[in-house]
Amino acid sequence: MQWKHIDLAACKLRIEQSLWNGQLVSPKTRGSIRTIYFGTALKEELAAQFERGEHKAPEDFVFCGKDGSPFDPDVLRKHVLYPILDRRGISRSKHASGFHIFRHSAASILNERTGNLKLPQKLLGHSTVDMTANVYTHVSAEAERGAALALERAVYGDLFPICSQSGNRNKSDAAELM
Repeated sequence: MQWKHIDLAACKLRIEQSLWNGQLVSPKTRGSIRTIYFGTALKEELAAQFERGEHKAPEDFVFCGKDGSPFDPDVLRKHVLYPILDRRGISRSKHASGFHIFRHSAASILNERTGNLKLPQKLLGHSTVDMTANVYTHVSAEAERGAALALERAVYGDLFPICSQSGNRNKSDAAELM
């Protein structure tokens, strides 16, 4: 990402290119070209990055080496992300521990909190909602438990607490409940 793609005042950034094997290229699809809005926390971090950085021209990369060249994702993964995961005690698997996993997390969180698959589709720049739904969103165990409780309440309503309070009664006790 280059500074020309960030508008700190409007809290938005523009995705217009990708870095592939050290070369700037067009994104995969037209849907990949997009505007992403961000909040105050990221605005403050980007402003601090700009202030402490040496490379501040519009064409300069936001995250770069001393010579101004963009960081290599493999180096970042091995020397930044992996050590952080290791220090936090987060296990890594071979194909699920790179920066790409953040795309899956973002899609899953947005879908779980909003129920609107179009939001993560737009954020991730997917051309179809099917790609977002079938590949990038995942259901958390907490969401599964919540769904089970919601279904239980829908089926049993107020009956469930009565059944659990009645304990193990005989037939005459059951008749009293009727």
